[in-house]
Amino acid sequence: MNKILSTYGLTRPPFSKDLPASEMFQTDQLQEIVFGLKAAIEGRTSAVLTGDSGSGKTCLIRALEADLPQGRYRLLYTANSSVNRRDFYRQISVGFGLEPHSSFAALYANVSQHIQDLATQHKLRVILICDEAHMLPIQVLEQLHVLTNFERDSKPWLSIILVGLPDLRETLKRNVLASLVSRIPIRLHVPPLDPDQVKLYVHHRMNTAGCRRDVFSDDALLLMAKATGGLMRRVDLLADHCLVIAMKGKAMIVDASVVQKGIHVSGDSLQ
Repeated sequence: MNKILSTYGLTRPPFSKDLPASEMFQTDQLQEIVFGLKAAIEGRTSAVLTGDSGSGKTCLIRALEADLPQGRYRLLYTANSSVNRRDFYRQISVGFGLEPHSSFAALYANVSQHIQDLATQHKLRVILICDEAHMLPIQVLEQLHVLTNFERDSKPWLSIILVGLPDLRETLKRNVLASLVSRIPIRLHVPPLDPDQVKLYVHHRMNTAGCRRDVFSDDALLLMAKATGGLMRRVDLLADHCLVIAMKGKAMIVDASVVQKGIHVSGDSLQ
């Protein structure tokens, strides 16, 4: 890795996931999504955020967290969604630092009371972010609307953000989830980057990592956009491979021939 950094004048790996929220790539669409999520929270309601795998959904959640006023919210993030109803509430209990009771009734009562205490005693609103929500069983989704019901549904002390693949939208159309859907009025979708945005994205990641010259040629970037479908995680993976291949070939520029080799090396990970 040190050789790659020195070859391209980088101060850190350019396509790492470990990127400060302030340096994340932004487009008008991505900014609007963060604004929509923030508006949902400040409006004391909930939202659904969907997008293909690798489109940047989790990065947007990080950007949202960084943009929220300090001292007003308690964010609780869960990512293990292939669990039953009891274990789902056990995750929330552990996240809050509560005793994870054995029975579902005790778990639910404890979590609900804790959310109420945070609101009434500490003036904090809880934001429950359920990542990989397309994997949540129907039994868990059916229960979520109950968790938002405080003081006979008059106190909006909890906002829920369901984050998942586009399949999640189809799941939420089921009649048994009508009560939940009515409490989550905001729908947001993360689109893939178009070819021009892929070009800007790659340049942005290289520049924020310290590179002061253009490393990827225009034809290389166009081929990368086509091969990755504009999904940022795939772009990151392919770009990393391309830098290594170009370095080993003693090339200072990543051109289309290097990208072709990178696509071969990446294999099924670009599918």
